[in-house]
Amino acid sequence: MLALPFYMAKRSEDPEPRLGQSFFNLFKELTGEDWYSDARIAHDLETKITEFEFEKYLNPTLLKDVDTSSDEFKEIVRSLNYISKTRYEALQYKKKNFSKL
Repeated sequence: MLALPFYMAKRSEDPEPRLGQSFFNLFKELTGEDWYSDARIAHDLETKITEFEFEKYLNPTLLKDVDTSSDEFKEIVRSLNYISKTRYEALQYKKKNFSKL
């Protein structure tokens, strides 16, 4: 029973690279960002395009000939929301895929 924490430590998944390790330096070389760049981010403050605030992201001259209440336009805006990534989401994606190496 006393050895349980040690056995569980061996079975933990996705270890984080530490400063000075080769994987830490490799991550910085491949992605251009530090592994701990998102350490102080509690909530993602960047906003993405939504069907309610698309005027902030799209040029008004492009929208004057478009029916913004149509289902096709709303579907395009939703797909743009899904495709675009904030800086925090992009770093999380890089970390997830880097840990598979």
